[in-house]
Amino acid sequence: MGAIVKHIALATCIMALSATPVALAQETDPSTMPPGAEQQALPQQLTPAMRADIARGMAYPLPQDFLTRARDTLMALQGAGIQPPSSAGMDLHQTIETMRGIPGLPNILAAHGFSVDSFVMGMTAFGMTLAATNGQQLPPDLPHPNPANIALFHAHPQDVTALMQAMGQPPGATQ
Repeated sequence: MGAIVKHIALATCIMALSATPVALAQETDPSTMPPGAEQQALPQQLTPAMRADIARGMAYPLPQDFLTRARDTLMALQGAGIQPPSSAGMDLHQTIETMRGIPGLPNILAAHGFSVDSFVMGMTAFGMTLAATNGQQLPPDLPHPNPANIALFHAHPQDVTALMQAMGQPPGATQ
């Protein structure tokens, strides 16, 4: 699969999939860590901006046709050879702004009924809902996924699988 798929998978799932190490870092007693380990655990803690992005992603309502449109969109982006730069370390606003500046990307999104905002937020909601419903242990103080998104996943498991495959992840796999 192309780099666009890996980038989008990373950009939309990074916060959700980083929740498990965060929870572990928060439960670790610094006095029992080897020297230097405390500094490694601290960057994994959630900042207020990360918490706000997670809350937005968890609450974002996916349209009923999101799964198939997103899959088709990813395939079109791959077909066009669009490879966005890495968004590692960016918040949602920065990711959206970066994606807006990629030549051809907004036009392909529009052709599939998405704005850059709705695509990034939808993919974020998809990734976070997937992580939360696939047994990822989220910190207890984070919100739960939008119940309508969970219902969409349960109603269309084959479309969830197809979108995961378009993202370059086999069903049941989370990074």
